[in-house]
Amino acid sequence: MSNPVPAYPADVARKPNLVLLLAWTAVLTLIAYFVWKYALHYFVFTPQSYGTYFWPRISWVVPHVAAGLVAILIGPLQFWPRVRRDHLAFHRIAGRVYVTVVLVGAIAALGLAAKIDSGPAYALGLAGLAVAWLTTTGMAFVAIRRKNVEQHRQWMIRSYVVTFAFVTFRLCDDAMHRLQILSDDERSKVLAWACWAIPLLVTELILQSRAVLKTRG
Repeated sequence: MSNPVPAYPADVARKPNLVLLLAWTAVLTLIAYFVWKYALHYFVFTPQSYGTYFWPRISWVVPHVAAGLVAILIGPLQFWPRVRRDHLAFHRIAGRVYVTVVLVGAIAALGLAAKIDSGPAYALGLAGLAVAWLTTTGMAFVAIRRKNVEQHRQWMIRSYVVTFAFVTFRLCDDAMHRLQILSDDERSKVLAWACWAIPLLVTELILQSRAVLKTRG
């Protein structure tokens, strides 16, 4: 019998955190809005639903979007302390599903990047997102396989930030369009990078600042 995976430090005698609860409420609200406004039409398989740009690329778009949606919806459950503490078997199964759909979604993103004719800036941004998705999720997987729970937690946070780029891209594009910031083509090229690189940088600053501030000279 293998040794049990140690409990998450944050799950031991955890007190309710109102700020964290509000943050997750906001995240779930944004996910619901994103699914309702931007994602559902990808499951109506007609040229009218996809448009002239994405319809010829449907074989890459469908697995990319479907896998991304599954990852976005599974992610919050993986961070819920009660699920990790009281339903560890479910947590592990959901984790395997998350890793699998990230792999599928990232491969589809690389395929889509190779077929896109919007220029190298957008294609490289999408490819960069796929690499970041694979890297952060892969590190989380390796960490938990080695029973390094704290590193697993941190890399899963990074992974979900990259997963959330689906939502970040659309919301920022919407806001910038209304404020008339850049042209449609310029926004797409900027956000192909900014939707995951900037949130990942902010996340890294938050995660590492805790360790830095605890260091004493």
